[in-house]
Amino acid sequence: MISRDNHMALWQKFKDTNPGTEFVLVQFMGYNANLLVRAIPVARFEDLIKKGRTFSLTRAIFYLLPHDHLAEGGEPVGIFYLKPDLSTLYVQPGSCHRAVVVADGVQTDGDTAISECPRSRLKYLSGLMVQETGHYPLVGFEIEVVFMTRVKNADGSVAEYQLTNKDHSFQSLTTDDEQQMPMVEGIARSLHAAGIRIEQFHAEAAPGQWEFVLPPARPVDAVDTLLKARGIISRVAENYQLRATMFPRPSELHAGNGAHVHISCNQDRSSPVHSQTNKTQDRMQESFFAGILEHLPAILAFTLPQQESYARVQSGIWSGGEYAAWGWENKEAPLRRIEDNHFELKLMDGFANPYLALSALLAAGVDGMKKGTQLSAGPCSKGAGLLTPEERKKLGIHTLLPKTLSESLDVLTSNTVICESIGQAIIGPYVAIKRGEIEQVKTWTEKQRRNYLISRY
Repeated sequence: MISRDNHMALWQKFKDTNPGTEFVLVQFMGYNANLLVRAIPVARFEDLIKKGRTFSLTRAIFYLLPHDHLAEGGEPVGIFYLKPDLSTLYVQPGSCHRAVVVADGVQTDGDTAISECPRSRLKYLSGLMVQETGHYPLVGFEIEVVFMTRVKNADGSVAEYQLTNKDHSFQSLTTDDEQQMPMVEGIARSLHAAGIRIEQFHAEAAPGQWEFVLPPARPVDAVDTLLKARGIISRVAENYQLRATMFPRPSELHAGNGAHVHISCNQDRSSPVHSQTNKTQDRMQESFFAGILEHLPAILAFTLPQQESYARVQSGIWSGGEYAAWGWENKEAPLRRIEDNHFELKLMDGFANPYLALSALLAAGVDGMKKGTQLSAGPCSKGAGLLTPEERKKLGIHTLLPKTLSESLDVLTSNTVICESIGQAIIGPYVAIKRGEIEQVKTWTEKQRRNYLISRY
């Protein structure tokens, strides 16, 4: 926990470096992965930091549906408080007078995390993993994004979003790509200016689609960096009158956008609990990924949290396939093994709250380590859905993944390991929101649904 004196030192250093700051945007991510923002004038923000005070927010936000309706169980009663983590402060690109900071949800004492806070829960589970297993995860995200144009009605409202840059293909640089390069390079410069040392960026397969690869970090830091990077990408794109969207499949002819998670399980030699031999360590690391595979159907309720997400749960489009399986450098497996202790989870997209998604992954992995689960369901040399039943049986591949959000929610609520690790304080409202969204959008047209999601994600 950062002390009040350290908070003030962080703030003073930031203010000295950025004297033009006028407003601080305090961000908190809700369960539906939309960022809630409170804009505070800088003098007021500094006064609150000095006094150790926080900002109140209604607890109803944990039940918010589209257009601010409340899901079943939600009431406009009660508050919690936002405590800014000043280590996350940065200047919003393109605006030298705005700072951005991430906040945790805390109780009235201003320090104790509320049980509903996704960021605090991930922080807790990351620490618990070290305490109980002597290992820690490193996480790196890939951001896949499609840049689209807005077609407007006569009244200025958006009629639809259209694909750009159709002369485009995987890791190419066509003449159309060259036209987008000033924007893409501007994004890379802005990311670097915000302290994000991206590893690379390149064209992806769909029209107007690009990928930005973020560096590995501890889970909470990795998510904070991911959210910062997404905000920067979106703002730079707006300067070019384009909408940067993570909508899973803007084009049915292509695999679409994932939010791929690279993850490793590493021994913490400073922990009192650690493996004594390389053999034991290797076995524990294998069990971490075996736990993820075992619980993957329930994990999808967090990593694929909209019905549109499940358009990517299929064979033949390099998005992860339809079975809980792994394979060496296999883009048709949900767990693509890159090195002995380095896997990529492909079945996650930009609709997910990444704090919750990583919480589920850690809960599953730690369960595998505790039980000593053997890594099976592979290695798969091609898409598991393309194998014969006999070939799948031989490899130990038997779990077909959910094909709808409703199905994955059913699996989640029956999974005691994931539910108990994340906590009912989160599981209850999260499931209520997701089931509420399923019902709410039944009255929407497909075009309304698509436009809404592209505008928000």
